Amino acid sequence: MGKGSILIVDDAPESRILLRRMLAGCGYGAIYEADGAAAVFAFFGLDADGGGEPLDHLDLDLILLDIVMPGLDGIEVCRRLKGVEVLRDIPIIMVTAANTDSNLRAVFEIGAMDYLHKPVKRVELCARVKSALRLKEEMDRRLALTRELEQANQRLRRMAMVDGLTGIANRRCFDEFLDREWRRCQRDGWSIAVCLADIDFFKLYNDIYGHLQGDDVLKQVAALFQQAVNRPGDLVARFGGEEFVFVLSGADAEGAGRIAQRAMDLVAGAAIPHLHSPVSEYLTVCFGVSATTPRPGTYPRLLLDCADKALYDAKQTRGNRVVTLLPSADDSR
Repeated sequence: MGKGSILIVDDAPESRILLRRMLAGCGYGAIYEADGAAAVFAFFGLDADGGGEPLDHLDLDLILLDIVMPGLDGIEVCRRLKGVEVLRDIPIIMVTAANTDSNLRAVFEIGAMDYLHKPVKRVELCARVKSALRLKEEMDRRLALTRELEQANQRLRRMAMVDGLTGIANRRCFDEFLDREWRRCQRDGWSIAVCLADIDFFKLYNDIYGHLQGDDVLKQVAALFQQAVNRPGDLVARFGGEEFVFVLSGADAEGAGRIAQRAMDLVAGAAIPHLHSPVSEYLTVCFGVSATTPRPGTYPRLLLDCADKALYDAKQTRGNRVVTLLPSADDSR
């Protein structure tokens, strides 16, 4: 259905014919008809009571709805249509022969935008329809702009959480994720582990091979680390510079250590040349691992500090190893 598509709802065939002729005379060609409540609901793909899921991609711009019909009257039909989210914004003009205050009040209370008295005059019909369609067009335009803005905001939020070089989560994303997972594990009584990783002698690598090659290595290592951490609920993030971090919810120190070792093996298997490294002719990494079950009054910084100390110990022994350090039992920072 294109712009200017109109549905006429009236149980009287002569009324539908008259409205169709008047609308055609005003230049409207996409006109549809329904002879009562059941036909209206069927038109939208709803069940006989107006429930269920409407048809996909149904585009209608206006409904002319008679109030007095057998079975469900127009006011009740309007109320049920307005209760369906995807149909709520379709303008409805009620058509009535009864010019009573109660009818008019009910028309606007249920969400109809306008009304017409029978017998309908062509000039009045065309003016009201034109106004309604203009309003619908403006509503559609604003809705499209709102959706575009929401999509743009979502893209910006995603970009704000992604490291621009490696394409994995960035430090901001890591901080928020760790805080959220810490509270969840504390609530559920689960263990949580953090693995801090550092590329061994990366400054030397940049000095020898250049920063562009160094950037390529960071991308390769990030991809390898993501292969090592393959559970949907885990996170791999760039911590800063040549450092990376894993957050492993539900993992203890032993399990986290195995994942860190798997990541080291993947990097070793990639055989990235680092001919001037004091450790190996290929690129190596080291890990600091820590794990705990969060207790009330403790904070994620406790786990991160322990992993950082473990990483420092690993680097002090020329890297290419995994060191695990657990928080002290009495540490409640």
